[in-house]
Amino acid sequence: MRHFLSACLLPIAFSVPLAHAADRIDFAAGNIIRPATTSPILNSFRFGLSWDTDYFKYESDIIQQSLRIETSTGLNQTKMGNVHDIVIAPTLHYQFNKIYGRPFAEISAGAAYISETLWAPDHDLTSSLLFGDRIGIGYTFAETEISLNFFHFSNGGLQKPNPGADMLMLRASFKI
Repeated sequence: MRHFLSACLLPIAFSVPLAHAADRIDFAAGNIIRPATTSPILNSFRFGLSWDTDYFKYESDIIQQSLRIETSTGLNQTKMGNVHDIVIAPTLHYQFNKIYGRPFAEISAGAAYISETLWAPDHDLTSSLLFGDRIGIGYTFAETEISLNFFHFSNGGLQKPNPGADMLMLRASFKI
């Protein structure tokens, strides 16, 4: 219960002082692909807030580069039960302007906390404090972004073993 409360309340604690300034609200759903699981098909879910910054901002006729700060909380339905997580990460966002429509790419790496390390009988992530990485490609529709994302938890080789956990997710981000 303590882990569940931590996983739910910590992102709120980080977000409350900045909530009035949040630029986007994000939702994602997908499948845990490592460790492999057979059911249900949708077994990984995320909710988050993100803020645009002026850091690393660059704009040309072809591309716009910007940095966002993202906080999110997740629920992963593993073979060993539910695992809750929180992540805070800087995200580089690349919006392509000259290509038909508005495609984009993102890459993110930040700090993560997971409530349980054992995701399958032979798949222990060894630590509750991890790195949370994400790479995504998508398309911008007015105030909404839809993207396909690969999400990864890892201890970065700081402890052995380091099996990691991977999710493939469909994400929607709405400008507020």
